Amino acid sequence: MKIDDAAKNVIADLAASVKPIETESDEREGDERTIKKVVSKQIKTLKELADACEIDLTEWEIYKWKCAAWQTGMKPPVTGSSGAWKRDSKDPVYSQQFVVMAWMRLRVKLIAAAAEFDALREKALDHVPGMPAIIIHKDSSEDLLTEYSPMDHHIGMLGWGEETGHDDYDIKLSAKLYKEALTCLVSRTSNYASHRAILVLGNDQQNIDNRMGTTTAGTPQNTDSRYQKVFTVSRDVSIWAVEALLAVSPKIDVIIISGNHDTLAAWHLGDSLRSWFKSESRVNIDNRPLFRKYFQFGTNMLMFTHGNAGKLEDYGKTMAAEQPEMWGATKWREAHTGDKHQRRLVELRGAAVRILPSLRPPDAWTSEHHYIGSLRAAEAYVWHKTLGLIGTATYSVLGRKGKT
Repeated sequence: MKIDDAAKNVIADLAASVKPIETESDEREGDERTIKKVVSKQIKTLKELADACEIDLTEWEIYKWKCAAWQTGMKPPVTGSSGAWKRDSKDPVYSQQFVVMAWMRLRVKLIAAAAEFDALREKALDHVPGMPAIIIHKDSSEDLLTEYSPMDHHIGMLGWGEETGHDDYDIKLSAKLYKEALTCLVSRTSNYASHRAILVLGNDQQNIDNRMGTTTAGTPQNTDSRYQKVFTVSRDVSIWAVEALLAVSPKIDVIIISGNHDTLAAWHLGDSLRSWFKSESRVNIDNRPLFRKYFQFGTNMLMFTHGNAGKLEDYGKTMAAEQPEMWGATKWREAHTGDKHQRRLVELRGAAVRILPSLRPPDAWTSEHHYIGSLRAAEAYVWHKTLGLIGTATYSVLGRKGKT
């Protein structure tokens, strides 16, 4: 006897309502993990897999997975139009089922880096200190701006005097020299009593950009310590510098410029400083990932870039092309660069390129290739809103085991 329409409906409803029991196995050994799970729908994408198995992709890297399907059959129900229940068909009712398997490994490096940044942010939020009291000259003028630009400091570089014929240099000496230089420059510009300060950071402030001990482009370096330690010293010195300037300036603009040694490290430095000074309204940190950054102060136009790319003679054209309104509103225009570890002023039509010196002594490579003649120094510049550059200050290291 054929099954009637009512029975067909019952069977259809039953087939649609059949749901497999979702079971799973989750095995982990060291940093490896394997998951097997039965689900009721086909998995087609990695995101669907992660959602179905509740896998955090920021913590786990799935390097292999698969999804298989099969049908589960069951006997049809009994039914009958007269109300007497019978099994009128031998055709089974099928339910589609799927099983997924995923093999993954723990993202150890990413987790460690995230933990480091989380710890830094927590430390910064807990820090939120009362910043140093502002001790400024009674005649402090809003018409004055002091720029502090220690270029190419190469924290972490290892230089052995017995090999180079010049000063020793390592991670501790570089941090000590940085603080001495900035303290001296602040003292030598204090009589101007500027109401605002610029601190330029980055510009090969860090000698290496990764755990392999190389520059951003992969050039091996003589390095005193591991990347993490070098970065920590660079970060702490930068925090010290900003807080030192807060003691003498009501407003600080921190401009981060990436170098050819520290492109990523410079950006991470700026990100760390933004976290540290998040609650300090007097500090503005420009950490945009731009190769050239501009700053206008009255009739002064300043462009900051590392100077390792492009022709210096074309920098004025670049300034005018990228910032036509600023160019038209200013009269004293300079591009401040590093990279060359020397002092030089290149006069252009309508602008100038000023190459700033470095405090770093020669390392083994530069000594071997005769790049040893440049004066080791750091400089500061005092700008007037309408009169342009009105003062400079220099901190220099003269001779081996040098005197300033």
